[in-house]
Amino acid sequence: MSQSKIKNHVTKKARRISGILKGKYGFSLDTVDKALQGDRTALKTLGEAARQGQQVLELMPLLKDACLTIQKGTEEYNKSIADILSQGATSAINIDKARMKAILANQKYGHQRKELAAEFATAKTAETTRHEYAINYIQLKAYIEQYLQTTDNNAKLLEQTNRPEFKQLDEDNRYNSAVAKHLLQHGDNARIDLIPKRDYVPQDNQNHDTGIWGAINKFRAALGF
Repeated sequence: MSQSKIKNHVTKKARRISGILKGKYGFSLDTVDKALQGDRTALKTLGEAARQGQQVLELMPLLKDACLTIQKGTEEYNKSIADILSQGATSAINIDKARMKAILANQKYGHQRKELAAEFATAKTAETTRHEYAINYIQLKAYIEQYLQTTDNNAKLLEQTNRPEFKQLDEDNRYNSAVAKHLLQHGDNARIDLIPKRDYVPQDNQNHDTGIWGAINKFRAALGF
């Protein structure tokens, strides 16, 4: 293998840069010089590296897109799954709340129907009792009014039937007083037979069936006297 006749005017001026080739890219300028001189190992090393580099250039954009798509797809999938699960949990809670609300509303409706029925039954019983009391009160009031009126009327009738006897009492008192005064005034010369006496009640009035006393006796009999 002959030594290269081409002069290298750059490497000495860029030692720091040339030193990073091996660390960054896996080959050095020595490897390049050896390959130029026909060193098969160097050629093989650079060739394999170039083949892999070419493969990277061709495939890596596709692989990058594929990987990014997988990553983004995985991200989107998991985010969507998380959203689905989260919304599923939220919706499940809301559905359970709605179901429980419906159950409570249904139970409340049933209870209120029973309460309404009980209230109606109680009110109906109370109304029946009130009505019965009102009817009894009206009937009793009417009966008492009738009884009082009958009693008052009977008393008025009885007072009228007794008027002759009351009048007779007054007349007897007047007559006895007149007789007493007459006797005191005239002594043995008294003439009692000259003093008139009104007889409002005949002595045998119980036996009179006609006239005023017949009417009075009929009234008294009707009143139970």
